[in-house]
Amino acid sequence: MKKSVLIINANLQTAKEIQNHLLSPDTDVICVADISDAIKAFVQKEFCLVVLDADISAQDDHLLLKVMRKARTSPILILSSCFCREERLELIRKGAHAYIGEPYSLDECLAQAKALMQLYCDLKQHEICYTLAFGKNLVVDPQTRQVVLGGRELKLTPKEFDLLFCLASNPGQVFSREQLYAQIWDEYSAYNVDEVVKAQIKSLRRKLSDVGKEYIKNVWGIGYRFLDEDDK
Repeated sequence: MKKSVLIINANLQTAKEIQNHLLSPDTDVICVADISDAIKAFVQKEFCLVVLDADISAQDDHLLLKVMRKARTSPILILSSCFCREERLELIRKGAHAYIGEPYSLDECLAQAKALMQLYCDLKQHEICYTLAFGKNLVVDPQTRQVVLGGRELKLTPKEFDLLFCLASNPGQVFSREQLYAQIWDEYSAYNVDEVVKAQIKSLRRKLSDVGKEYIKNVWGIGYRFLDEDDK
C-alpha cells in the first residue's frame, strides 16, 4: 500500500527540501502552505505522517491539531522557532507527537520523520482486530467477517463489510467519501468516487435498518459517521 505524507509549511524552500528526501516510489508527499488547504487534504487521504510548521499561526496550529486528533491517529511532527516551553507543551497536549525547535538540521528532521512513519506503519501492520458489539443488536466480527443484527446474521458483500467495520471501529469519527474510498478500495479511480461510496452506503443502510435504529449518519458537506448505542 502506498504511503502518504503531508507537509504544511509556508516556506516553500523548506517544504520542497523535506519533500525531495521523503519522496519515493512507495511514498507520496503533498505540500500545502496554509491551514485551510491542510484540512482539505487531511480529510481526503490517510497520512502516515504530518509535518507541521508551527510558525504559520499559533491559533491555526491549535485548530488544525484539534481537527487532526479527532479525525485520525496520524503522527504529527512539529517544526518551530518558538523557544517557549509552555507553547511546546501545549502543542504536545493538543496532539503533536514530536517537536523539533530551530535551528534544526535536515538530517535531524528526516530522522524524526522516518522514525514516526515507520512506527505508524508497524502499528498498522500489527493491528489487532477485536469483535465489535453495540448493545444487544449489532455484533461485527472481523475474524470471521460476520455481522449479526438483532440475532440474525446479515449477508453483506465484502465491500459492505469493510465499510461497516471501518466506520464501526471509529464511532463518532467523521469520514469523507474520499477517505472511505481510499481505505476500502485501496486504489485511485477515474470513476465518480462519491457515487461509488454513496451506492455502497445506501445498500449497507438498508440491510442495517431492520432493528429500527440508524447506525450510519450523514454529516452534511463531509461524509458519514457511525452512531453507537449512546448516540441519540
